[in-house]
Amino acid sequence: MKILLIIINSVIFLMSSSKAKECIYAQEFRPEKSKYTEQYNINTDRAGHSVRIFSIVGRYRKMKKNCEGLSLLRSYTWGISDYINKNGSIKGHITQVYSDGSKIFLTFEGTSQNPGKLKNYFQVGFSKIIGGTGTYKNVSGYGLSKISYNFGNGELRYELTLKYTK
Repeated sequence: MKILLIIINSVIFLMSSSKAKECIYAQEFRPEKSKYTEQYNINTDRAGHSVRIFSIVGRYRKMKKNCEGLSLLRSYTWGISDYINKNGSIKGHITQVYSDGSKIFLTFEGTSQNPGKLKNYFQVGFSKIIGGTGTYKNVSGYGLSKISYNFGNGELRYELTLKYTK
């Protein structure tokens, strides 16, 4: 009887693990319409040091399709940064909305650098996928990102790689 239970559990485990397909999705893009919907800066008692909370909405067109054949349409980002002269830590939450209405929920942490007080700053980060809806109901995984932003002309470039299973 014990052997039969072990065999049944092994078969169930193998069947469930074979259903989980891994996807690696990489894209470089510029949000066509990305804007801060809210942003609050608090300056501290040190020159150049500020703590900030913010909310960003990004809208995308003509995005490359991912493993499920879906395109990213919108993203909502809520975050906190702790900067000294635009250098420092950033973290928060992201909701990505795809072309079928499904969503992926992520948390993120990163570091921003503004070498030599230039007009450009760079950010690298790590995201953890914490859930989803619809097509992404049982999603898990992580993401890596690189962002460059020009304060002078507002140009934003974003590189994102997501690795996930469902």
